[in-house]
Amino acid sequence: MARKRSNINALAQLLGNASTPIYVLDPHRRIIYCNAALTAWLGVEPRDLMGATCDYHSPLPADAADFSHHLLCPPPEAFQGAACAAELSFCQPGGGAPRRRVRFLPLGGNDDPSPAGVLAVVDARPPAEPRQQSPPSRPPADWHAQLRDVLRGLTRPDHIGPLVGSHPAIARVRELIRLAAARDVRTLVVGPPGSGREQVARTLHGRGPREGGAPLAPLACNLLDAELLEQTVSSFIASCAELQVEQPPALLLLEIDQLASDAQRALAGLLSIGELQLRTVATARHRLIDLAAAGDFRQDLAFALSTVEISLPALADRREDIGLLAQYFLEQQNAAGGKQLSGFSPEAFERLLAYPWPGNLDELAEVIASSCSRAAGSQLQAEDLPPRLDWASRAAARPAPPPPLELDQLLGQVEREALRRTLRQARGKKARAARLLGITPARLLRRLNHFGLDTDDTTVPPPHDST
Repeated sequence: MARKRSNINALAQLLGNASTPIYVLDPHRRIIYCNAALTAWLGVEPRDLMGATCDYHSPLPADAADFSHHLLCPPPEAFQGAACAAELSFCQPGGGAPRRRVRFLPLGGNDDPSPAGVLAVVDARPPAEPRQQSPPSRPPADWHAQLRDVLRGLTRPDHIGPLVGSHPAIARVRELIRLAAARDVRTLVVGPPGSGREQVARTLHGRGPREGGAPLAPLACNLLDAELLEQTVSSFIASCAELQVEQPPALLLLEIDQLASDAQRALAGLLSIGELQLRTVATARHRLIDLAAAGDFRQDLAFALSTVEISLPALADRREDIGLLAQYFLEQQNAAGGKQLSGFSPEAFERLLAYPWPGNLDELAEVIASSCSRAAGSQLQAEDLPPRLDWASRAAARPAPPPPLELDQLLGQVEREALRRTLRQARGKKARAARLLGITPARLLRRLNHFGLDTDDTTVPPPHDST
């Protein structure tokens, strides 16, 4: 017994003195061992890691320099007995984002589906080549690493779903949010339902110079008339004054393009009172400037609310972002601490790409959440997705039906061609053509007039032509 304990102590001393960062997780994803090389490299204390439970998701700390123990989580396949590897990357306080390849070795028998733990060994050298951005056909297993790269530039944990992606329109949205927040101007967020308009509006409010300290009152504009609007805004302003809130209040005007005309007049009057210093962030399905030009919205209010306009595309128009967004929503489910999934099977991924997503981001988030609850393995399979995605995939693969047949048009074309050929055969002689067709000369003339034909249209061949 003493010899066995001595061997264990010797192993612990050997691992502890190793220059290679090493850590071990139990089957419940808790970190039960880490050596000095790991904590020194990460810049954390052992107490910050020991006993921490890791979830397989891409964390987004409030401060990009903060380290999250979730970054150490192995892929779920490692806890099912499969040796695998992944990249570990994090931002250091002094700047930079070192990357290391980590090998995850299940601790158990070769055929043991439930290993006793996972040993993680961090390579001493960084990967030879940096990861490159890729098109939507990138293998789904790589979306986790790419998502971490994207989220590194988004340091706010709330409302970031619509901002995930590399599509130029989303890059423009992120830049407009930065500019509008820095200048603290009234902003309108335009996009189809489910595209994340409210999330973007709340993100913008939280990133202003007031650092999210300004009180925000969300108003459902489709439910307001002039009296209710004035009462609600007056009550909100009075509450802020009573609480002695230092920051000027702000209104989140949801679906502003559905605001009734009398309420538009009341809102324009409130915004014209300079002493109130009301800041607004509004959402709409349509541009207010276009509605005003068509006479469907108050023009002065449209201009007042649209100092900066942020346009969100439909998900179908940014299909290259579907992989990242699906992985993001999947890892949001992982972050709840329950079932852990690494990503999508190729078949499931193809179905996600083939679906038109009429409900945009909201529908994608709902589909991923419900599918994760049905998944049995470490990856989300095609059969875990709702049946409507399979129906859409089959419909897309089916050839388009031929155009409908217009019988009258077809019969008219046949009759016109028969008249032309008969006149050619009769060398332009209408009486002979009538006999060949078995109709009277009068009827032939009527049909020729109907189709706009005469002997000049029939291109009568010379006598020696065999036609």
